[in-house]
This record gives sequence, structure tokens and C-alpha cells, in this order.
Amino acid sequence: MKINLKFNPLLFQASLAAGGVALMAFNFLQFSIPHEKGLVVISDIMWNSFSLFEFTKNMILVGIMLLFVIIHFVLTFIFLAKLIKWIINGKEMNDLIGDPYKNVWLFVPISSLAMSANVFWGSLGFFISDISSKLQSYMLPSMVLFGLLLVSLLILEMKALKIWLSKEIDRSKFNFVWLLDVFSFALVSLTGSGIAAMSINSRIASMAAFLSLVTISIGIILFVIKIIYLVYLQIKAGKLPEDSIIPSFFLVIPIMCLFGLSLYRIFSFCGVFLNIELKGLSFIVLIFSYIVTIAWGVFVVYLIIDYFKNKFIKSDFAPTQWGMV
Repeated sequence: MKINLKFNPLLFQASLAAGGVALMAFNFLQFSIPHEKGLVVISDIMWNSFSLFEFTKNMILVGIMLLFVIIHFVLTFIFLAKLIKWIINGKEMNDLIGDPYKNVWLFVPISSLAMSANVFWGSLGFFISDISSKLQSYMLPSMVLFGLLLVSLLILEMKALKIWLSKEIDRSKFNFVWLLDVFSFALVSLTGSGIAAMSINSRIASMAAFLSLVTISIGIILFVIKIIYLVYLQIKAGKLPEDSIIPSFFLVIPIMCLFGLSLYRIFSFCGVFLNIELKGLSFIVLIFSYIVTIAWGVFVVYLIIDYFKNKFIKSDFAPTQWGMV
């Protein structure tokens, strides 16, 4: 039976999530498998030297990575074809751009395509030696992709800001899904900073570092403004939103981690190409981002547990607000 799935930009969340899983498995192997300078590849894994536990663990990680690399790129090609048709059609896209509460959905494809670059360098390169051994030859095409994503991101952000600021809207309806554009800035900056950190071509690396710094700066400014406003709205509301919206609180976690890692890579670039040692600062920035991330995660988990405890344990007539009776 043929399933005709109507296109929606949020579909790219599936390919984005698959890419994230593939990249997590790769990063674990990158830091746990001894290998020469650069990115770990499958030939670096000395299977015969592992204990039964290590063999099983690494086999599972490699299997997970392979599965989700395939899922990521298959879904990306399918959704990209649908996205092109959707853009050409124009009407639904224009309607979505004009919706101040949903136009942030349009940033998800950009996030997913930015993830694709990182999956290509790392997870796919892990299995295909032609990618890992000739990684520098892919830096210029990667730079072109980064530039296209950044231009698309900035144009879309300006259009969205115009809608958010010009229309008479009920701002109390905004929730943490509103951070999807900031998430895109974080992922695009990760792609640019990755080029800056990996490329041995000084021109490509310098251009990528500069544009990444611009992307990070804009993203952080948007993040600070939005997070302050959203926290204010939540405090003013005095209660958590609907169940379907609650997971969006966790968007803060990957955003903080991605900005921290991107800045860490930019500081590494400064050490290699500019002879400016920023190891101390890069360490502080990375640790700070992870500390804030952990603190936010603990806080949100506490709120959610308290929310569901009040919802399912206490009476419907109990006047509860974020754990206060």
C-alpha cells in the first residue's frame, strides 16, 4: 500500500535525529579508539585485541552508526526532493512564513542539512576510506555548502523577524519551539567551525572561521534574547505548557553544547593559523557551556517530574503551580 505523506518541514527532524545518533556513535569511537592524528576510521579498530566486552560494545556502536548513517542520507534525499517541490509550489511555504507561531519550522531543513556535512566527514568517512583519506579535497565543496546554508539561514531569519515584529500577535503563545532558529545557527556554526578546524588551506579555514564567528555571534544574541523572554513567559504563566510542548525545553541543551564546541574549534583555529594560544579560554568556554547545559537539564527534569506528579497523583482540583500547593 502506497503512503502519500504530505510534506512538512518538520519531517526533517527525522533525518536530523538519525544524523545525531550516527554522530554520537562516531564521537564515542573517536575518543575511545587509539588512532593516528585525524578522524578515526574502521581500519583503526583492532578487533583481535579487544576483550569480549570491548568487542561487543564497539560492534554495537559500529552497527548503530552504519544503520543511522543509511537512515539519515536516505531520509535526507527523500525529504530534499519533497522540499524542492514544496518551494517551487510556493503557496504553502508563503503561508507558513506568514504564520508567526509556525514559521520557525522552516529552519529544521537547514539544521538537518548542516548535520549532513558533519555526518559525511565523520560517520560516513569512518566506513568509506576515499572520504577519510581525501578529506581535504572535500573542504571546498563543504565551504560552498556552508555558505549556502548560512545565506539561507540569514534570509529566513530576517523574514521571520519581520513577521514576529510587525504583526499583532499574541506573544504569550510563544514556547521553546521558538528556539528552532537558534538551533539552526548552532548547527550551521558547527559545520563552519569544523571546516576551520580541519582544513589545511589557510584561505578556506580563515573564511570558515570568520563566517562561523559571525554565525555564532548572531545565534548567541538571538539565544539570549529569546531565552530571557521565554523564561519570563513561563514564570508569568505559572505553569508548564501542554504535554506535546514540554520536550522543547530540552532544545537549550544541544544549543549550548553546539555553541561551546564551535567556539572551541574556532579557538583551535586561532592557535594553528594565527599563533594565538587560547587553550585556557577554550577550556573555560567548553566547560562553562556544559555546566550550564547540565544545570538546565537537571532543572527541566525536576519541573517535568513535578508536573506529571501533580497531574497524575494530585486531585484535578488541587491548585498546583510548578510544585507549589
